[in-house]
Amino acid sequence: MGSHYKYISLPTGLDEAPPWQCQKAAPSDSWILSVVHTAISCLSCLLLLITFPVSIWCFLKVVPDYQRIVVFRLGRVRPPRGPGMVLLLPLIDQFQRVDMRTRAFKIPPSKVKSRDGAVVCLGADIQFRVCDPVLSVLSVQDLSFVIQNTAQNLLVQSLGRKYLQEMYSSRMRIGEHLKEDINEQVKPWGACVDRVDLAMEAVMQSPDSNPVGCVNTQSKTPSGGFEQLLMQVISLAKQNPEKEINPSTGLTLQQLLSRLEGNLNESLVSKVGSSFQFHLTLESGERAPYFLDLTSGSGRAGWGVIGGTPDVTLDITETDLLSLIQGKLHPLAAYNQGRLRVQGNLQTALQLQEVLQVVTQ
Repeated sequence: MGSHYKYISLPTGLDEAPPWQCQKAAPSDSWILSVVHTAISCLSCLLLLITFPVSIWCFLKVVPDYQRIVVFRLGRVRPPRGPGMVLLLPLIDQFQRVDMRTRAFKIPPSKVKSRDGAVVCLGADIQFRVCDPVLSVLSVQDLSFVIQNTAQNLLVQSLGRKYLQEMYSSRMRIGEHLKEDINEQVKPWGACVDRVDLAMEAVMQSPDSNPVGCVNTQSKTPSGGFEQLLMQVISLAKQNPEKEINPSTGLTLQQLLSRLEGNLNESLVSKVGSSFQFHLTLESGERAPYFLDLTSGSGRAGWGVIGGTPDVTLDITETDLLSLIQGKLHPLAAYNQGRLRVQGNLQTALQLQEVLQVVTQ
């Protein structure tokens, strides 16, 4: 049986009518369907009255303030109902609860290539809520999963048109633009994105046309985290571009670590005040743990696992660690190339500069 739809009038400012405000344009024989629909509804109401009060316990639903109920009567969607008590008709009503509270998810860090050729590792924290319960039920099966995938794709596309310096200095503005782009995509699904917070994890590769040393560090004072680590290391590289930490290359890593253990003192502990756990990959391919605890006394260091939770965990090969101590490898270059992996506070990891000075004395 052929059919078509027409929309009823809407208030000013809305472009489309919600699905439950659609009315079927009745052909000459559609009155039969209306009669059948009305008759079945009446029979359902009669059944509800006959089985009263038992039926009340089964078909009277209590909807809290943060939920709405979407009812399907004989397969047709009806306007959302709630909060409060909602009475359903037996046999012909099906319902689905929709949570209207704000939900949040985290986009895991992913590599993004900026407009100037830099490769950065970026993630985001996104908060969204359902603003149209009917559309959220009719449009998608898993709303959170679809929004997360959409936001991740738009994040890569949007930041791919930005320069590295712009990502540093205008993260709030980029986040607002990204929120608008996501809202345009998710609005037909009955969802609204309230907040987008970008999180820059690391710079994996420097820009092609703008070296790391040319990043404008005066445009904005870094507030902490990776930005402060990056700016401080860049400043050190500018001041001492040719300085080597240890000109002597005759010592082995074991000898340098032994020198470190013998030179620990209370002054170093007061300057650093943190604990470090190294996971070294030896030349033989084996992994060996080494710890450095500068939190109390004169400090301690040695092979093995530190007792408790370290402030920073570093993963590096034996060769790269020896190159760092000898000054052949810059910490920022090792970090950007993935040869030095850091877990924990990056500012604390930067305090290892004090330790390296002790080793090279």
